[in-house]
Amino acid sequence: MRRAGGRVAAAPALAMALTLALGVRAVAEPPSVEHQPSPCTVPEKPPHLCASITDDGQVAAARIYFRPAGEKFYSFVDMAFGGLSFCGNLPAPREGKVQTIEYYVQAVDDQFESQRTSTFNMAVGADCEFPPIDKDAKAAPAIVVHATNQKQGKKLPDEFVQNGVSFVPVAH
Repeated sequence: MRRAGGRVAAAPALAMALTLALGVRAVAEPPSVEHQPSPCTVPEKPPHLCASITDDGQVAAARIYFRPAGEKFYSFVDMAFGGLSFCGNLPAPREGKVQTIEYYVQAVDDQFESQRTSTFNMAVGADCEFPPIDKDAKAAPAIVVHATNQKQGKKLPDEFVQNGVSFVPVAH
C-alpha cells in the first residue's frame, strides 16, 4: 500500500472490493473466433461465410475483411448473428477479374477487446466443388461494403459485381 498525505491509500483495495462485489470482470478476455475457411468460390455469386464467435461479455461487432489478392486495402462487411453463428455475404467476384480473395474474420466485444483469424486465400473459379454460396440467395440481405481507407474512392473495386451492393467510403 502507498501513503498519500500521511494516510494509507485505499484506492486499489476499494477497486478490488467493488470489482468482486459487483461481479465486474477484472480482466477482459478477447472474443473467441472460430472459422472454417473456404478454399474456393465461384464467380458471379456472393460468397456466404460464417464463424462461431463467443465472448465472456457481449460481441459488439463481427466483420469479414476482404480484398482481391495483392491489393493494398481491405474492405469489410458486417456479419449478423443467425442463431448459431455470425454470417456475412461478400460481393460476388467478377469472372476473369479476380483469381483469389484474401479475407479474415474479426470480432470486437463490449470491452473493446478484439480477435481475428489468420488471413485466408479463397480461390475464385468455376471448378470450385463446394462454394460457400447462400442456399437462399433471394432471402439474403443487401450487401453493404465499407471502405477502410480514403484512397479506395467512392465505389466497390471493379473486381466485384456492383449490382445489389452498397459501398460506404471513408468519410473525409
